[in-house]
Amino acid sequence: MKCLVTGATGFVGANLVRELLDAGHEVTATGSPGSATRWIQDLPLTIDLSDLTAAGEAERLVAGQEWVFHVAGDTSTWSQFAARRRKVNITMAGNLAKASLAAGVRRFIHTSTLDVHGFDPSGAALPEGPGPSSLTGMGYDYADTKVAGEQAVRAYLAEGLDVVVVYPGFMIGPFDHTLQLGRIIRDMQQGKHTFSFPGASSFCDVRSVASGMVAAATKGTAGAGYNLSGHNLTYAAVFERMAEIVGAKRRPIALPRRALIAYGHAANLGARFTHRAPDMDPGLARYLSSPQASDWTKAKNELDYAPGNLDTAIIDAAKWYDVNIPATA
Repeated sequence: MKCLVTGATGFVGANLVRELLDAGHEVTATGSPGSATRWIQDLPLTIDLSDLTAAGEAERLVAGQEWVFHVAGDTSTWSQFAARRRKVNITMAGNLAKASLAAGVRRFIHTSTLDVHGFDPSGAALPEGPGPSSLTGMGYDYADTKVAGEQAVRAYLAEGLDVVVVYPGFMIGPFDHTLQLGRIIRDMQQGKHTFSFPGASSFCDVRSVASGMVAAATKGTAGAGYNLSGHNLTYAAVFERMAEIVGAKRRPIALPRRALIAYGHAANLGARFTHRAPDMDPGLARYLSSPQASDWTKAKNELDYAPGNLDTAIIDAAKWYDVNIPATA
């Protein structure tokens, strides 16, 4: 199949293009102009960086494609990035879906997030649907935009676009060049203090998610959604395991919800003076305090999905950081 992958220069995209190439598909990889292509430039694919919110660009890129994997997204949470976040997560998604319908794309695989389902306060695992408590409207604008972005894509189902939605969990593994978890691993390796969050999530190997996305294209049901998630654990448990694996001298310190939210307020206030995105804000703190858990039975039964081994994902992530982004002294 001829495949377009948006967000191909990112963490998930870099793993997805490898999965597609290994399966014998032809790949066009795109990302925002100026994106680092270092992690995919030596692969047998076409790199075409583009602003998909610009007039005509979505139409140009989807022309001749059979599958479109929309992976690109703005994962920021700072309020100052709200306009950019909405443009990327909502407008871009709708533009690409509309262009794909017009171009006769055979299948559109939209990458959403478990966050659109919210959570159950009891910690119960949620299937592919809303839980009793929402993560929207709490100042965690990323979830709000991902809900709206999925709605913008699903609007084209009624017009004939074959859409399958995937909901990845908290992914760990190689090619995380933004060092989302790498910063924590680096701090642990260097003997610095680290902190774990009071909530929980559904953790999985990013390579398993990439495999599940390809399976969604080949086996998924039009209009269906699939949780590509996995091990439902607290952040404290996962961070403790990370510390054990990397041989950290100091174990992570568990932060209570109130302390994390207070820090979020303080960091957000400080950002007003530095004009730089804070590492925490109140909405993100509330999200990280939520007992999120996910049921991936449907993906297992219909896509043969499995989340991978968490220890292996952590080990391979740490090795990748060591080789590609060595720690500074």
